[in-house]
Order: sequence, then C-alpha cells, then structure tokens
Amino acid sequence: MSSRIVIAASILVAFVLTLVPSHARAQERRLDAWQFLTDPSGTLTVENLPSTGWRPAVANRSWNAQFDDLRDYVGVGWYKTTIEIPPAARQGHVLVHFGAVDHFAEVFVNGTKVGSHEGAYTPFRLDVTEALRAGANDLVVRVIDPPPTPPGGSPRYPEMPYEELPRGKQNWYIQNGGLWQPVILEIKPAVYIEGVHVTAKIDGSLEAAIDIAGGPIARGVTLKAIVRGPDGRVALTLPDARVAGSGPVAVTGNVASPRLWSPQEPSLYSLEVSLTGAGADRQTARFGFREFTARDGQFFLNGQPFYMRGALDQDFYADSIYSTPDKTFVVDMMRKGRSLGLNLLRCHIKVCDPVYLDAADEVGMLVWYEVPSWDRWTPGSVSRGRKTFDDMVARDWNHPAIVIQSLINEAWGIDMTKPDQRAGLRQWFDEAKARVAPLGRLIVDNSACCENFHVKSDIDDFHQYFSIPDNADRWDKWVADFASRPAWSFSPHGDAARTGKEPLVVSEFGNWGLPELPQQLPWWFPRDFDGRAITRPAGLFDRFKSMGFSQLFPDYAALAKDAQWRQFQSLKHEIESMRLHEPIRGYVITEFTDINWEANGLMDMWRRPKAYADDLSNIQQDDVLLPSAEKNSVVVGEPIRVSVSLSRYSSIDPAGGKLEYQGAGIVGGFAPTPTVARGSVGQLATIELKTIHPLIAITIPTRARVGLTLRSASGQMIAKNFQDIFVYPAAGTPVEATLHDPFGALAGLPWKAAGAQATGVVVTPVLDAEMRRFAESGGKVLVIPRGVIGTFAAAPGLSAVDRRDELDGNWVSNFPWINAKSPAMRDVAVSTITGGEAAGATPRRLIAGVPDAAWAAGDVLAGNFYGWLNSNHAVVAQFRLGTGKVIVSTFDVERYGKDLFATRLVDGLIRYLASDDCAPTTVLQ
Repeated sequence: MSSRIVIAASILVAFVLTLVPSHARAQERRLDAWQFLTDPSGTLTVENLPSTGWRPAVANRSWNAQFDDLRDYVGVGWYKTTIEIPPAARQGHVLVHFGAVDHFAEVFVNGTKVGSHEGAYTPFRLDVTEALRAGANDLVVRVIDPPPTPPGGSPRYPEMPYEELPRGKQNWYIQNGGLWQPVILEIKPAVYIEGVHVTAKIDGSLEAAIDIAGGPIARGVTLKAIVRGPDGRVALTLPDARVAGSGPVAVTGNVASPRLWSPQEPSLYSLEVSLTGAGADRQTARFGFREFTARDGQFFLNGQPFYMRGALDQDFYADSIYSTPDKTFVVDMMRKGRSLGLNLLRCHIKVCDPVYLDAADEVGMLVWYEVPSWDRWTPGSVSRGRKTFDDMVARDWNHPAIVIQSLINEAWGIDMTKPDQRAGLRQWFDEAKARVAPLGRLIVDNSACCENFHVKSDIDDFHQYFSIPDNADRWDKWVADFASRPAWSFSPHGDAARTGKEPLVVSEFGNWGLPELPQQLPWWFPRDFDGRAITRPAGLFDRFKSMGFSQLFPDYAALAKDAQWRQFQSLKHEIESMRLHEPIRGYVITEFTDINWEANGLMDMWRRPKAYADDLSNIQQDDVLLPSAEKNSVVVGEPIRVSVSLSRYSSIDPAGGKLEYQGAGIVGGFAPTPTVARGSVGQLATIELKTIHPLIAITIPTRARVGLTLRSASGQMIAKNFQDIFVYPAAGTPVEATLHDPFGALAGLPWKAAGAQATGVVVTPVLDAEMRRFAESGGKVLVIPRGVIGTFAAAPGLSAVDRRDELDGNWVSNFPWINAKSPAMRDVAVSTITGGEAAGATPRRLIAGVPDAAWAAGDVLAGNFYGWLNSNHAVVAQFRLGTGKVIVSTFDVERYGKDLFATRLVDGLIRYLASDDCAPTTVLQ
C-alpha cells in the first residue's frame, strides 16, 4: 500500500490505495485529514458549497473539541476530502466505514448521495463503489447536530427533535458534533467477510457466525477458521465451511480446558477467519471464555462469588472531550483503575468507543454501559433508543469485558408514573434480555434513584448521595434499609416483576475532592452547570485570597490535597458501611475521573490518581477488613472497643489466621481467626485498645491511626485496613458561663440562667437587644443559633441559613474547615478541613452576612465552602460590639457532654472569649 499527497485547488488530502484484485486481502486506510465548514443557516447543498471559509480538521474529534470558537456550536457542518483510487479497485468493493457521527450524516461521492445514517453513537458502512470514477474522487459529508428546541418554539429539524435524541450528558458538560470517531476507507474483494460474532462458553464450546457479503459467490470459495490461544498458539482448527452465498455462515468447535477471562487473568483468544479461492479475505476477532451471572441475590464470575467494585466513567477527556484517545492512553488509564482496586467501570449513558472496550478486554476491567438518555418518552425516542441498543450489541458482541447493559438512567426520558411507559420499559427489558441471552449479559431497566424505581431488572440497583461525614448516620441507616431489600426500589403500582433475588448494588454515590491544576488553566474553567454559581471554577484563586484561605493553606495545591483526603474519609466510611451488609453485592463510585467542573473523581481530568490512591486500594479488594469502633473520639488513655469483621470474596480462608494491630502506642494480635464463608461477612474479633498511654504528654487533639492486618494460617496477607481514633488531652478545669435562653433552645447545656445582671461569658441562642446592650458595655457573648425567632434581632446584617438544597452538600460537596492556628480552636483542631472528628457537631445552619473584611482579617474562625471555594459561609465568626466581644457559632451542640468535639469546642470558645487572645477587629453593625 502506498500513499501520496495530491495538491488540489481546495488543498485537500488525497489517499492512494494500490490496486486490490478480487483475490487479494482487503486493505484499509484511515481518512484523518479533512476540510470543515460550518453552515449556521443549514441552507447549503452539495451543489453550492463555497470554495472559501473551510478550515483543516480531523476525524475522530468533534468540531467542539477542535475549535475554540465552536465549543457550543450545534447545527450543520460540512466535511470534505479527496480520495484517489485506481480503477481496478472497482473490481471489488470500496467501502467507507464511519465509527460514529453525531448526529445525522449524509454522504456524497462526486456529488452523488451514497447513503445516510441517523444515530450519534454507532457505526455505519457505505459501499461507494458505483459512485467512483478514475483518479481523484470528492468525498463530502453533511452532518446535522440538532440544536435544542427553544422554549415554546418548534424544533429546527422536526424529523429529529433534540429532546428525543439519545445524547447522554453532553448538555451537562459540552456538546459533541461531527465525525467524532474514525473514518476508514476499505477496499474489499468481490466477496468479503463483513463481520464475525463469537459466542463462547466457559466449558470451551464456541459458536461463530461469519457474515459474508459481496458476490456473486464463485464456486470453490471456502471459509477456514482457527482459534489461537492467549499464547498465540493454535488452540483449535475448525472444519472448513463451503460458502454458497452472502449471509451468515456458522462454525462450531470446542477448546479443551480453556483459560477463562477474568480481571485477575484477562485471557483473550482470537478467531482467525479467511476465505480462500475466488473470494479471498481475512478477519480476526478476539473473544474470551467468560460467564457472568446473577442468582440468589449474588453475582458469579466464572462460577465464583463476585463483589462489584465499580466507578462511574463519563468517558470524557481533557483534550479530545468525547473522543477516546489512543489505546495506549486508555490501557494506562484502566490499569490505574485496577490499581485503585476497581474491577468494573460503568460507562455512563454513553456508547464507548471500541478502543475503550479493547483496552478493557486486555486489562481485565469489566464494563457496564448504557444507552444514552433523551428527554421525553415518545415513539421516536424509544425507537432510537432501541436501535442504539441493538447496534451496541451487534458492534460489541465479542467483548468479554461487557457484563451489564442499562436501558434508562434515573428515569431520564421516561415518566414512571405513566402505566403505558412502564409497560413499554418492561417490554423493552424482555426484548433486550433475549437479544443478549447468548452472551449472558445482565440488563438493567432503569438505574434508579430518588423517587423512581425498577419495573423488571436483573439487578436491584439504586443511587444515593449524602455529604459524608456530615450525614454519616443517615447514610448508615439508608444502607441498612437498602440491604433489607425494601419495597421502594421497585414499582409500587402492582406491575413490578421482582423475583426478590436480584443482587443489590449501590450504583452511584460519592463526594468531591478538588484536583491540583495545571499552570495553564483548562478551557472549561469559566464554565458551570446550567448557570449555577456553586459549580463554577472561575475565580477560584481570587476567592482563595479574598476569603482568607491563604492564611490557612500555603497555596491552593495544599488545599486541594486536604480536600482529597476528606474525600477519602467519606469514601472509606461509605464503602465499609456497604460491605458490612452481606446482601449488598457491589457498588459504583461517582466517579472514575473528574470531568470539567465536576470534581468527584478518583483521578483528576488528566488521569492522575488523587492523593489517597494506595489507601483506597486496600479497601477495594476481594477481601476487606471492616473495623467499627464503638466511638471515634476518646480522652487519652481511655479504652475503646473495636469490632473487626471481614467481607470475604477470595478463595483464601482466614480460618486459623491472625489479626494483627499496631499504632497509637499499641501492638497486639488476635488468633486464631474464625472461618468466614466466601461471599459473606463475618466477625473476626472484638479488640480493646488503650489509645496512647496517659503518661505520654498529649496537649492537643491527635489523630491516632491503628493499622490492621489479617494473615492466613500460612502467613499470607489477606487484607489490611486501619481505624482512625481521635484522641483528646485530659479535660482542664470546667468552664464558667451563664445562659440567656428565653426560648429554652439550649436546655442541654449545663449552665444556669444569667438573671437580670449578666456577667462573665453569656451563652445564648439569640442576639437580641438585651444581649447587644450587654456586649456594648464590655460583655462577652457566645451566640449559638438554634433556629428560633429573632436570632439576630439586634444584628440584622447577620442571618443563620439552613443547609437546604444546594447547601446540603449532597450534590456539590461541602468542605467544613476550622482555623487550626487560632487559639479558639486549639482544643478541637486536628486538621484544617475537618472530618469524622467533627461529625457529631455538624452545623445544620450557616452564618450569612459576614462582612468581607472579616474574612480578610481572620475573624472567621471556621467556615464551610462548596466545590471550587464557592458559597462560602462562616460557621464561627468573631466581632467587636462596643467595648465587648461576640462570637457566633453554628456548630451543633445537641450532643454537648456526649460528643468530645462538641463539648471541647463550646468550652474552648468560652475560654477564648474570656481571654485576651480574643481580639476581633471586625465591628458588628
């Protein structure tokens, strides 16, 4: 094969393919170089295309990814290139293969329309032989990516309204239009192999359907096939088959003692098929012997119990956006995922590129992928969705990595209150299940969340998001409820086809962890989601300075690292909580990588694992140690009991082994450990720890980490994990204060009412006129808002806002922080961004109206930010008022006297108020 550049008037790239006689093997070449033209009015035709205004472009990239000025362009675009094919090539077939074009493509050769295709995600191939001429040939593609229908208006393209097109989450991040997957020119002989579908069973049997195309079929055309094993050697020679005409040819055989495909050993076989005689052609298909099933509430991979450790993958990339980079990049990305302990990626409402699936096959990463979503359930949208699903199955038949396919996500595009739509979804499930039956894949009807549910599904999965550790108790209660197989995950309308044996999977959950950023900020930095400021990265560094974060962290990178470690604390709690419940058989973390403004990935947008990668890997294994301390905070020397369980899925029996623990001045072990059945959860031991000897001087709160290691009877390490315990110094002298509590909102605090003449430090839920006069005359006031009327009656510039909607942190994560350098926080500070130690005092309200000057002056002693340092609110702030001082704190004191953080915080603030260290500069108006 040779190629040369042809310089034409339009500066097009030409491809020359040597003569391919009908008895030779097919040849192919990628058509990467094109010229591109936008057509905003949509009025151009192939006959009146202008000669100017074109710009160089490539296939395998959307126009949105290639051109800064077209990031948001939707509508019509034109592509053109020149191909030069020797006349003799027309003795066979000249085909143009499009990997995927978003959304509708019309293809022209030398001005003649040779075909069209609707569907943004799946391939199509056109035979252009009859339209070719000797020498150079013009290849032109018109692409329509329909724009959204304006409110109250009509769709620009009524035959394919935007709201009825499968498109996934493009409108969340960036649209995708044009030739976003490769275009390949193929020259085939007169009779050729169009496709090979291999169905393999773990007993070694296989069936292959080889699609023969072209013709007429000459006499003497024979199909030969061999199977090569993972080592490249011939494992099986299949009987020759005579080819009588176009259509499928079936061959069967059996490989003795096949090596099964699994994440631990992704063994790939290949079927090499060739035509001999007058129709010579050849094709190779890779496949694996793999079985993935769901029964009795469990998953089984090749007959062995399987626990799903997944991550949601949006499959967007920093530079190419929606297009998958080369396989080397994707293989590296998936190997990093395996190093994180993942065994599955849920490619989210997107049909992933074959390169992605090839990499998954090679690395051993299971794939759950989904039909892209649309907005409304109509005959048109459902028809498109069904066709997309069928095309997915046809294209990706041979990939052993694919084990699950979803039809709908979170009821996007369906109204689950409508009986006819639920019936339509159930029918689609049955048809999809029959379609993939030979492959043994599982089907999810609607990956459910919120108020929606399943109708009929192989998996009982649900999505839930809670800010952790703020809502750790709520998460634990929800997990326990879900593990009980509640009624709410299936249709309440009497039409649920539930067996009660579907495996339970928490298929979305997670929290944010901000990434480190490159020096050159990415193009998406000024963007947000749907105009919501809470999601906007732009202005990050200005906020870092103006809100006083430069006083807390050396730089943004240090803040990002702390945010990542808090993300890990959240994930650790969530994962361990789920694995303690045996009926739950897997989870999917949101998400594999950050994507633009959404920073909840285990890796950042550039595929760099976050700071906690190694520790996360330890709790994402077949066997996981699950420590559960009776409480997470103790006074130095106080004993604490820790129950340790094992979630076991490996073949290693822990019976007769040893549980070792070390750290915080403690070394010990428990032996022998009991057996735990495979695919179950069992308690290994309850150990009692004395956290740091009381004679060791502890003057500040300390995070004590106790490492746990489980070894088998032979000494093999089975699992390791750790338990963090927050250790506080012995309590000092009791603090003295009085209460001004006209509403009884602080009844749990131990002090007496202030009476008519308040003195010392007064603790109150309201800053009313009486408390203002007291402070103005030199008094010291600690205000703890409790949601009562008139909280800031005498300071109307301030308010206490409830953490509702976006401020709950369950979607865009919140990051609570304290100024660990302030003497006000010396009694509680463990780290700047707080974690589990502060969960018992989680503020349910935030302080609004704090003057900007207070942030810069360091008078905000604790606060809460969201995402990219957005929606900053104070949690503890200090002010001058006349000759006195006021501190406002919205930390929850409900558990004062029971929770060490809550108790030490309030006591510390009272001591601080009474001291000369408290010297606020911000005047409370």
